[in-house]
Amino acid sequence: MTEQFEKFPREDLLKIDLHCHDYNSDEPDELIGRILNVPETWIPSEKVIEELQSNGCEALTITNHNNARSCYELQEKGVDALTAAEFSCRVPDFNIGIHVLTFGFTPEQEKRLEKLRKNVYAFQEYACENDIPTIWAHPLYHYASDRMPPMEFFEKMLLIFERFEMLNGQRDTWQNMLVQEWISGVTPDKIVQLAEKHGIDVKRYCRNPYKKSLSGGSDSHMGFFAGLTGTYLYIPGLPERLKTESRSQLALEAIRRGDMIPYGSHQNSEKLTIAFLDYVCQIALNYKDPGLLRILLHKGEPADKIISMLASNAFAEVQRHGVTMSFINTFHNCLLGESPSFLKKLIVSSAYKPVFDEVVKMAKEHQSGKGLLADEYYRSIQSINRHLNGLLFSRLDKKISAAKWNKSMNAADLEKFIAQLELPSSIRAYTEKSGKKRNGIDLEEFLDGLSFPFLASVLLLSAHFTSAKVMFNTRPFLKDFSAQLGKYHHPERALWLTDTFEDNNGVSAALQAMHREIKRRDLPIDLLVCSDTLESDDHLIVVKPVFEFRIPMYPDQPLRIPNFVELHDLFHEREYDRVICSTEGVMGAMGLYLKHAYSVEASFFIHTDWVMFSRKKLNFDRHNQSRVRRFLRMYYGAFDRVFVLNSDHRKWLTGSDMNFAEDRVFLAALPESFRKAAVEQAENDEADRILEQFVKDLGLKA
Repeated sequence: MTEQFEKFPREDLLKIDLHCHDYNSDEPDELIGRILNVPETWIPSEKVIEELQSNGCEALTITNHNNARSCYELQEKGVDALTAAEFSCRVPDFNIGIHVLTFGFTPEQEKRLEKLRKNVYAFQEYACENDIPTIWAHPLYHYASDRMPPMEFFEKMLLIFERFEMLNGQRDTWQNMLVQEWISGVTPDKIVQLAEKHGIDVKRYCRNPYKKSLSGGSDSHMGFFAGLTGTYLYIPGLPERLKTESRSQLALEAIRRGDMIPYGSHQNSEKLTIAFLDYVCQIALNYKDPGLLRILLHKGEPADKIISMLASNAFAEVQRHGVTMSFINTFHNCLLGESPSFLKKLIVSSAYKPVFDEVVKMAKEHQSGKGLLADEYYRSIQSINRHLNGLLFSRLDKKISAAKWNKSMNAADLEKFIAQLELPSSIRAYTEKSGKKRNGIDLEEFLDGLSFPFLASVLLLSAHFTSAKVMFNTRPFLKDFSAQLGKYHHPERALWLTDTFEDNNGVSAALQAMHREIKRRDLPIDLLVCSDTLESDDHLIVVKPVFEFRIPMYPDQPLRIPNFVELHDLFHEREYDRVICSTEGVMGAMGLYLKHAYSVEASFFIHTDWVMFSRKKLNFDRHNQSRVRRFLRMYYGAFDRVFVLNSDHRKWLTGSDMNFAEDRVFLAALPESFRKAAVEQAENDEADRILEQFVKDLGLKA
């Protein structure tokens, strides 16, 4: 970007954000958003324009999905806005959806473009005929129906587009740099070669097919990052021409020529987390029940509808809780720079005052105009999360102690509880009130005081999850794409999560032996444990628990709960690309969270036969043993591969009881010779073979 910027005199450059949204982006491409009938944002056009101007944009446009309503409305109010839209187009021969930024069309042409967008080739041909410039937005982020696209797809798109969005403010460094490397390596000879290969007449789709240009845009939906990423447009003699011509027309001229220089920042997890946190706040403030029939009858897979149902109920529950809604409203306003009233400052309770102070601090940061909002906002969000966790678990500890669950519950109670996990199939069972307490516990009384810190903590974690999911859901494809280019390969490193490392049991002994060998060989694997007593070491990360408790039936193994947001950030900062879990507790749940948030492979190392444990130790009857087995089948099935300690366990997993495919279950026994070699730090052929095979099965280099 620096090299490009130095090619042109600064006075001839016009600054514009070529990709941003407001409330007229009301039909999201994401299926779950459509099922729930929520727009992508509720922010008004005036707020977006205000943010663009405050961040130095000299020309203005808003690129909403499949419509230019905001541009027309602004023009009617006398604002010099370039007409634009981001059209959701379909590539019919690959059945893939892509986004195309389109500029300078008339209302009549917009109607035609809207009809043609289901076939990107017809769309591009019409745009070329009418000199309507287009930019392929975030080229490595697409909407494939059932697979990652082949390289032939990218070759064809390279032939029918002249301009490519290289710097997208909502995508991470890796994705943006891969686009830059790909497009910068294209030569006229390469275009000719690909045109012959695919039988495409490039002049049908491009005015200048041999010049490939790069642009930038914030892709901001929430407003507060609008203009921080964008494009400098080169217009010779700009100062003189501005005396007689509008900025929007000059911008359109430069876009047509492809004289563009991207500027600004790429995405990071902090920025996107803030954006999605505000989006979740907006949904909570504006959400309306879409209706059960809409959810059930909408197109989509059953999993999408289940997620939509859960999300709908979650937002309905949040809206019922006054304290949480007041916090969400204040938080949203402070993100946009609006400080809460003096009265609200007075009535906030002492328990929530630290949270309130951080929210107010965010509003002041916005008002200061320093331009470092993402960093300051994220520090405040981390502080809020820590305080909410502390508040939640301190109250939870008191509730559990008062209820005496941890002292009075026995194996029979646990068996009864597991039986009650079976949900009734009769609708009447949900409409009739039984008036009974579950296991003698008044849930309403128990939950009193926990709702706000729990709901707010879940909201923060949901924003982190969604931001990572959006940023990294194309990770498998990006890995293949970087291999094709031969550059920017992602590091290969595994994070091993466990609930037990320092305890007196066989699992801990095996993991300690494994850790010594990982250290000695400097393998690309780090173990992570949650402990108040251990210290971090090479290849061993120790995080402090925010809560710890013991279960009567398993008193030797305390359950330690870490700060999930801390682990979320750590996984991203250290650039892991796979997860291993070896305990079914809290860390196992965190492993599945990381798998889906970061789109990585996850493996599970089974050390304990829980069906046998439930039969011999807990004396469960046959029905509850089956429930345990079905739960384990679902749980282990959520991982990409499973490691077992012996062939009998492998036979059980691949047999009729569990039905796992044989290529997903690996034998990784750790015999005495391995542990002995690890303890003595000695060379051992069998230990070498075992460890090398294990690392190979993980897909890592030994």
